[in-house]
Amino acid sequence: MCDAAYRGGLLLETAGPHDEVAKVLPPLTVADEQLELGLGILDESVASTVGRRTLAA
Repeated sequence: MCDAAYRGGLLLETAGPHDEVAKVLPPLTVADEQLELGLGILDESVASTVGRRTLAA
C-alpha cells in the first residue's frame, strides 16, 4: 500500500512488528484541497492493494 501511495505522490510511514500500521502525518496547516487529494491517493492505494491480495478469514 505504501508503494502504491508513493507512486501517487503520497508518503506514508509504517509501524508495528510486521509493518501492519500505516501512519499518515499531514501538517497541521494543510489546506482542505490538499487533504482531499491525499485522502484520495490513500483510498486508491488501499483499494489497489486489497484488490490484489486474498484476505485470510
